[in-house]
Amino acid sequence: MATTTATKAKFQLEAVFNYYAPPTPPELDDLSILNGTSPDTVSCQVPVVDLRATAPLSTFTHESHGFQILHQPLPIDASHASVHDPAVLASRYYPSIIALLKAQLGARSVVVINSTLRDIPAPNLDGFDPGNPRPTTGAGSLGPFFIAHSDYTPGAVRAHLRAVRPDWFAATGTADPGTTSLADQELFFRLRGEIIAAEDRAAGLQQPGIVGQGDGKGGTLWNWDGKGYAGPRYAMFSIWRPWEPVRRDPLAVLVGGAAEGDGFLYVPLPRLYRNRPGCASEYANENALVRPPTPERGHVWGYLSVSRSSFTIARRCAAAMGVSGRCARIARFIPRIWTASRCGGAVS
Repeated sequence: MATTTATKAKFQLEAVFNYYAPPTPPELDDLSILNGTSPDTVSCQVPVVDLRATAPLSTFTHESHGFQILHQPLPIDASHASVHDPAVLASRYYPSIIALLKAQLGARSVVVINSTLRDIPAPNLDGFDPGNPRPTTGAGSLGPFFIAHSDYTPGAVRAHLRAVRPDWFAATGTADPGTTSLADQELFFRLRGEIIAAEDRAAGLQQPGIVGQGDGKGGTLWNWDGKGYAGPRYAMFSIWRPWEPVRRDPLAVLVGGAAEGDGFLYVPLPRLYRNRPGCASEYANENALVRPPTPERGHVWGYLSVSRSSFTIARRCAAAMGVSGRCARIARFIPRIWTASRCGGAVS
C-alpha cells in the first residue's frame, strides 16, 4: 500500500491484515473466507496506531468513528466458570450492559441479542452448521475470524429486526424481568412495529416487506437507502470487553483512511441463517467483508493498549436507520444488542 512520508513517520507500527480480494461477492455461506481456508483473500501490511496516542479516548464516538470506548467495572467475577455460565450472564452481566448503554448512548430501548466468548484459538468444526455456526448455549466459545469484516450490512440489520418472533425474549433466555423488564420487552416490540411500518411506508410497499425471509434479496428493502424514513432510529452494536488484561492479539478497528468520509468499502458475504433462537426459521442475511486498501483509500487500524476489563468498546455493526455504519473490525466477549434512541440522536 502506498503511504505518504508523513503517514509513515506518524505510525511506526505496522501489521498484516487479511482482506477479501475479488470484486464480486462470494457464494452463499462461503465460510471458508472467515476461517482462513479460502483462496480469495489477500494479506496487506498496513499502519496500526494505539488509540491512546492519537487523541483523548472520549473523542472516539459511534457517531464520528463507528465505535465508542466506555468505562464500567466488570459486574461479575472474571473466572472461567462465571463467564461461561448463562445464568450469571443473564442475571448480572446483561442488565449492567443494558443500563450502561442507556446511560452513555441515550438509548431508550436496549435488547441483548446473543453473546459470544472468543477464548479459543480456532473454531471447532465438529457438528458445524453454516446456517447457525455459533454455539447453541448463551456462553459458548468461538475462535477468531480470519478476515477484516463488519458483522452486518445495514440491510442485514434490517433483516434481523424483521426476523424476530413474538417469543424472542423467552427463546433467547432474556425474558426474566431481572434481565429485561416487562416494560422494556413491551417497548421493544412496540418500537419494532413502528420501525417496520415506517420503513414500509417510506419505501412505498403495499404490504410488509419480506426482506430477510426466504431468499428475501429481491425485496425493495434490501438495498434501500432509507430515503423518506421518519420512524425511530435504530442500530445493532457489538460490545467488546476483555475478561483480563490483553497482552496480545487485541481487537483492531478501522480508524483512518477508508474509515473516513462515506465509510469503508465492503463486499457482502450472503448468508442464509437457520434455526436461530427467537428468529424466523430461515432468513437471508449478510456479513460485510472489508475491501483491501488502495493507494487512493489507505487503511489505518487502531487498537487500545493496556486494555482491561473495565473498558468496553461499543462498536456499531451497522445502523439501518440513522447514522451510516462505519466501523470495521478484525477478528473477547460480544453481546450484540438492538438499541433505540431517546430522541433524534445517533442511536435509535
